[in-house]
Amino acid sequence: MNAVRAVAAADRPGLRAAEPGLPEPSWPPPAAAPAGMKRANFHSKRSDARRRRRGARDRPGRSGRRPAPVSAVRGLAAALLVAAAPAAGLAQSARAFLSQNPVPLNGRFVLNVEVSGGSRESDPAPPDLSAFAAYLGSGTSTSVQIVNGRMSTTSTIQYRFQATREGTFEIGPVAVPVDGREVRTDPLTIEIGGAPAAGARGADGGVDADDLFVIAAANAERVYVNQPVLAEYRIYTRVDVEGYTVTPPGAAGFWVEELAARQGPTEQVVRDGVQYASTLVHRAALFPTSAGPKRVDPLVLEAQVRVQRRRGAGPFGTFGDSLFGRRTPVSVASNALDVDVLPVPPGAPASFSGFVGSLAVSAGLDRTAAETNDALTLRVDISGDGNVRTLPEPSLNLPPGVEVYPPEMREDVEPAADGVRGRRVYEYVIVPREPGPMTIPPIEFAYLDADRGAYAVASSDPLALTVAGDPGAAPVLPGRRAVGGTDPQRRDVRFIRIATPSFRPAGRSLFRSVGFWSVVVLPLAALAGAVVVRRHRDRLAGDVAWARSRRASRVARRRLARAEALCAPDRHREFHAEVGRAMQGFLGDKLNVAGAGLIREDVRAALAACGVADALVDACLDCLERCDRQRFAPTEPDTAAMQAMLAEAGRAMADLDAALSAPKAP
Repeated sequence: MNAVRAVAAADRPGLRAAEPGLPEPSWPPPAAAPAGMKRANFHSKRSDARRRRRGARDRPGRSGRRPAPVSAVRGLAAALLVAAAPAAGLAQSARAFLSQNPVPLNGRFVLNVEVSGGSRESDPAPPDLSAFAAYLGSGTSTSVQIVNGRMSTTSTIQYRFQATREGTFEIGPVAVPVDGREVRTDPLTIEIGGAPAAGARGADGGVDADDLFVIAAANAERVYVNQPVLAEYRIYTRVDVEGYTVTPPGAAGFWVEELAARQGPTEQVVRDGVQYASTLVHRAALFPTSAGPKRVDPLVLEAQVRVQRRRGAGPFGTFGDSLFGRRTPVSVASNALDVDVLPVPPGAPASFSGFVGSLAVSAGLDRTAAETNDALTLRVDISGDGNVRTLPEPSLNLPPGVEVYPPEMREDVEPAADGVRGRRVYEYVIVPREPGPMTIPPIEFAYLDADRGAYAVASSDPLALTVAGDPGAAPVLPGRRAVGGTDPQRRDVRFIRIATPSFRPAGRSLFRSVGFWSVVVLPLAALAGAVVVRRHRDRLAGDVAWARSRRASRVARRRLARAEALCAPDRHREFHAEVGRAMQGFLGDKLNVAGAGLIREDVRAALAACGVADALVDACLDCLERCDRQRFAPTEPDTAAMQAMLAEAGRAMADLDAALSAPKAP
C-alpha cells in the first residue's frame, strides 16, 4: 500500500510519499490561513491528530487515514451520483389545503394543491366551486430539496377564489396526473360567513378585501320571462388602481345585451362609514329565457394596483412611500345576482310572441293611389322598450289581389334608463293586381306590460289604397319572389308568358348558326393565344438581351415623364439627373450592358458596330454630357431650355430605337 501511495505522490509535485508511522501530507498544499482562522485551524489539526492515532491503534502497520485527494474525489462523486439519481423510490402524494378557514363572505382565499415525489404532466383543471365561490386565477411554484443525499421536488398549484355564498361547503378531491398515474387529494371542508378578522390581509399582493371590491346591483329581483334586468357593476377602491380588465359574468338562462358603461368621472362615495373612489365598470341588460330561479355569476376584475411600502416616519416623509411603491396584480370578483323569474300570466292574446315591455307600431305606404301592377312600398315601424331582437316578422293580412314580396329589415338597439330600447323597420314591396279601392288592415303586436302585469296590444292605423287600371297579371319583379301566390279566384288560369316569343325558321341547320361556330372556334382561339403568351414569356425569361431591348422604350418614357414633372428652374438638378438616367438606362438596355458606369468610347464603338449613324451617336452622347454639366452648373436654366432638353432627349432615343430596330443590310 505504501508503494502505491509513493507512486501517486511522485506523480504530483509538492506531494511526498507517506512513511509508516508518519502523518500523510495533504493535497493540495494548504495555503496560509488568515489571522482570524488560527483558532479554527488549531482545533482542526488537533482533531486530525486524534483520528490518526486512533487509526494507527486499530490497524497496526498502516497509516490512520486514506490520502486526502482520493477521499475527497470519492465523496464528491458519490454526492453527484445521489443528486443526479431520479427519485424513483420516493412516494408520490398530493394534498390540498386552504390559505384560511373560515373565510368571510366576499373574502378571497387560495386553494393550494401540493404534489410531492414526482413531476406532474400538466396542471389539473380548476375545481368547480361555482356554487359558493368565484374563480379568479391560478399560479404555480416549485421547490427542490436535497436531504442526506436524496433529492425531492415539490410543486404547488394555487387557485384563487372569492367567496360568494355563506355556509359550510365541501371541496371535492382534485386529480393530478403525475408520472403517468393519477394522484388525488383528500376532500376539504370550508366555512364561509362573518366579517373578516381584524388586521387580516387579502390573498392578492397584500391588498385588503375592504380596500378593493366590486359590487353588482340589479334594478329588479323578481321579473317575468323576457323582462329586462339591468345589471350594473361598480368598483370601490381605497388604493391606487392604474388599470383593469373585466371578464363579463356567466349568465346561463339569460339573453345578454352588453351595454357600454357610461363614461363619467370617478365619484367619492361613503360606504359603511368609509370613503371610497367608485366608478361604473360594466353594464348589461339580461333577459331571462325561462321561468324559475336564476343566478348571474360574479364578474371578475383584474386590476393593477400601486401598493405603497411603508418605511416608517423619516426625513423624506411621504416621498419615501411613493418611492418604494410597487405594482401588484389583484383579482377581485363581484357578488352574484339572484333573480326569480315568473312565467307570463295566462290569457295571452293571439298576437303575443313573448315580448315584455312596451311597444308602438306604425305603418304607411309611399303613395295612396296607384295603377294595377305598380310596385308600392309598405313600411312597418316597430319601436319600444324591451328585447326587440326577439320580435317576429309582422303578420300582414293583405286584401285579395295584392302580392307581397319578402321585406328588408333594419334594426337599431340602444341602452335606456332601465334596460334597452330598440326599433325595427320592415319595408315590403306590394303589387296590386286588381283595380278598385282597398284597405290594408291594422298590424298588431301584443305585449306584456310588466308594470301592470297585464297584456296590451299595439296596432297601426288601417291604410286606404286606390288602384286604377285594367286587371291583368304582370311578370314577377326581377330578383324577387312573391310571397304566396296569385288571387285564389284566378288559380284556374296561370299567365306563363305575356311578351311575343322569338321564332326561328324550321329546318335550319345547326352548323350554319353563329353560336355553334362560336362555341367551336373560341376554345381553339383561346388555346392559340395561350401558346403565344407562353412562348413570349419563355423568350423573355431565356433571352435577357431581347427582354431588355423590348422594355427599353417603355422604361425610358416612364423616366422622361418623371423628369417632365420636375421641369422647374428650382429643381433643374433633379430634372437633368432624371433625363440622364433615362438616356443612360436606354443605352444600357439596348446594348445589353450595365447602365451604371457607361464609357463614352465603348458606347460609340458598340453603336457604330450596330450600324447607327455618327450624327445620331453624337446627339445621344451630347445629351448625356449636357445633363452632367447642368447638374453641377452654378446658374439655373429657364423652363424653355429645360423643355427643349427634354424634347431633344426624347427625339434622340426615338431615332436610336428606330435605327437599332431597322433591318440590317446583308
